[in-house]
This record gives sequence, structure tokens and C-alpha cells, in this order.
Amino acid sequence: MFVLTNAWSKVIRHKWRSIMMLLVAGIMIFGVVFATAVSSASNKAHGETYQTQAPIAVIRPSAEMESKIKGDDATSVKKYMSFDEYGTYAMSMQQIGVQQPQFSIGISLPMRQAGTTKAIAGKSDESAEKTGGETTLYSYYDKDGITINPWGAFRITKGKSLDYQGKDGKNVVVSEAFARKNNLHVGSTFKLGNPMTTDTYEFKVHGIYTYTDPAPAGHGNDAKLAKNNRDNAIYAEPTVLSTDKLLSDNPTGWLNPRFDVGFKLESVDQYKAFTQAVKTMKLPKGYEISSPTLERYNATLKPLDSLNDVMGKVRIGLYAGGGVVLLLLVGLALRRRSDEIAMDMVIGVTRSRIGWQFSLETLIPAIPGLLIGGIAGALSAKPLGKALAGGIATPAVSACWMAMWYSIAIVAALAIIAFFRAMFARTSRVFDERRADLEAAQSLFADTTRQKAPNTNDADNGKSNDNNASGDGNTTDDNASEDDTEAQA
Repeated sequence: MFVLTNAWSKVIRHKWRSIMMLLVAGIMIFGVVFATAVSSASNKAHGETYQTQAPIAVIRPSAEMESKIKGDDATSVKKYMSFDEYGTYAMSMQQIGVQQPQFSIGISLPMRQAGTTKAIAGKSDESAEKTGGETTLYSYYDKDGITINPWGAFRITKGKSLDYQGKDGKNVVVSEAFARKNNLHVGSTFKLGNPMTTDTYEFKVHGIYTYTDPAPAGHGNDAKLAKNNRDNAIYAEPTVLSTDKLLSDNPTGWLNPRFDVGFKLESVDQYKAFTQAVKTMKLPKGYEISSPTLERYNATLKPLDSLNDVMGKVRIGLYAGGGVVLLLLVGLALRRRSDEIAMDMVIGVTRSRIGWQFSLETLIPAIPGLLIGGIAGALSAKPLGKALAGGIATPAVSACWMAMWYSIAIVAALAIIAFFRAMFARTSRVFDERRADLEAAQSLFADTTRQKAPNTNDADNGKSNDNNASGDGNTTDDNASEDDTEAQA
């Protein structure tokens, strides 16, 4: 009880130092717990979660090849891969163990603006006779086609999404920019023209969309041709192309459709195997294989990766900086206490009990800081991660316990240092100083005594001389009396 009472008294007496220790310990463990949660989330996202993705692979022109496909030259359609060529690579899916291959198919054609319909202009537009039209009509056969759309994924903001099993033959979705340009609303109708003839077709706005992915270079407001601006893209249900007879067996010019086939795979390992098989078969010149779904997934992890890089440095700084600050505070608490240790030992307190007192002075403010900071870090890791990592949760996991133990180990090491401060205190020097002071006092007393001693001797000597003088006088008188007696005789 003596040890605890003394330790608590010291903590209360130096409250600002104690508060600093509590705050530093709390901030240190809070930061390292959150940093560990972020690191664990990043490792899981790039490891376990990444491996469970079901990629969709596509075979598309490279950026260099795409630049050679001129939007104002109808002969460029010869550079498109035919549907039969895609079928050849589809057979390789069975070679890698895919028993029932599945595909997502997209078809696109340029379309002319007709009637009152006006497309968003490009920077260097050409006539429709050269480009085939100012808009692009896309038709996907399932919802996965939107996820591999070369111009980016989008979401419906008004109305409804496409019905891939619908039979209406007129339903389409248009961009917000295109709808504003033509004053279109859900349920409105508008017309587009055939890229090679004077035929026109009527479409019905089933929904209005906005892109969720950034625009690829040359397909946003920087598009040279209007049809290359992705806001001029009209996405239609599959039956639209067949209803309007836009597909033929012997297409010419811009009526040659551009196919976009997505190969659906079950795992990342299958995607790697399919990639290798396709490369073995040799791709057409200028084409390459990729996975838009995996690229999009990795893009969503960029905020988490950036946060993880920062928190990795912060974690090291918290361990080092927090440990140094706590060490300085402990050192400040232990300085100039040799006299206190000596006095405690004088009254019978052992070194070990003094050591425990010093350790408690470190632990009493630090432990509450560790508890508060650790609990706060664990509870706030998930929402804090969502706010800082682009919406990706970073919940506290079992690995966070290791971070807590490291923080606890730092505080425990400081408590041990405080303990040994008492065990190895040089108290003999203190006693030597006290002994020297006592000896100095004794010496001063002796000097004072010696200074008084000669005065006493002189008095004694005076008395002796007086006595001697008296004695001599008496002797003389006696002698004189004796002489007188003799004379009388």
C-alpha cells in the first residue's frame, strides 16, 4: 500500500506530465492499430479477395492500333476482328478446363443524327458521309456487357436500365448530356439515321445514364469526331438491331459491325491460363488481351494502396516517436531522485519497493492511455478506413493485437527502466555527502573549542602566579621572624 500510495501521489502531483504520458500512449496505440487494419485490408484485397474475382477477358486493339482505325475512313472497318475470329479464341477456353464457356457480346454501329436530333459536336467533325454518323449505337446481350464497355461503366440516374430479354425493339438509354442537348426525358422518342442509307429509326428513352468511370483519352470532351464522344453513345436492347434490320449477311462500309466479346472466366488463375492459351494461338497484329473487370477492381484499390503507404510510414513513426517521447517523460520523472531514494532507504524501504513505485508511476498514466487508444482504434478502424480509402472498409483484425502488444511492450520496457533506476541508484554518494557535512560540522566545532581553550589556560596561569607570589611573601615573612628570634637569643 505504501508503494501504491507514493506512486499515486507522484502521478497527481505532476499531473501535466501524467496527462502527456496518457495521451502519447493512447495516440501511439490508436495509430498503430489503424495502420495495421489498413495493411491487413490491403493484403486481403490484393490476395484473397483478388483471387476470388471472376474476370472477363477481352481482345481489343492496342492504343497504337486504335489510332490507326480512322473514324472518317470506312475502309478502317477491315481492321475489326470478325465474329468468327473471336470464336476461334473461344475454343481455347475448353482447353483450360472451362466446361461451359460463357460470353458477353456487344455490337456497335455509327448512326446519323436525324430529324431534330442533334449530337454533341466534336472538335474536328467531318461529314456523316465520311464518318457514318455523329452517334454510336451499342447493343449488349447481357448486363455484363456494361462492365466491359470500352467507354466506361455507367449507372442509370433516371428511368430504368435495359431489359436484355425485352422484345420492344425500341428501348434505349441515353446520356444526361445527350438528353439535355435534345430536351429528352424518360418516355421521349427521337430519331437516328442509317449510316449508309437514308433510312431513319425511332427510339424510345427507357432511361438516362451517367458514367462512373473516367473518360478514356479522345472519347470525352476532347473527342475529334462527335461519334467518338462517349456522351453520344446510345445503348440499346439486343432486339433493336434485329428489329431495325441493321445487321446483314453481307454488310458494306460503316454497316460492318464492330464486335466486342467478353470471355467470362471463373477465377484469376483461369484468366492467366486463358491469356497464355490465346498468346500461344497468336493474336492478330495490333490486338492484345486484357481484363477490364480486373483493371477496374485494381483501380478501386488505389485509394487504399495510397493510404496503406502513408500509414506504413506513420506506424514506424508512431513506434519510434512515441517510444522516444515516453522515454523522455519517464527520464524527466526519474531525474534528481537520488535523495528521495536515500531517504526512503534510511527509513527502511527496500530498493525493490522503491523500484516498484517508480514502475507504477510509469504504468498508472500509460495503461489507461493504451486501453482507451486501443479500443478507440479498433472501433473506429472500419468507418475511418471507409472515409480515407475510397469507401473500402478496413476493420480491425487479429493482426491488430500484435500491434497492441508492441505498444504494450514499449510501455513495459519503460516501466522496467524505471524499476532499475531505483535498483542501481548511487545512494552511497548521498551518504558520503551527508557524512562529509557531519565531519565538516564536527571540525568546525573542534576549531571553535580550540580557539576558546588558550583563554582558560591564561587565567589558570594567572592564578598560579598569584598563588606563587603569595607563597613567596609568606616565606619571606617567616624567614624574617626566624631572624628576629635568633637576634633576641
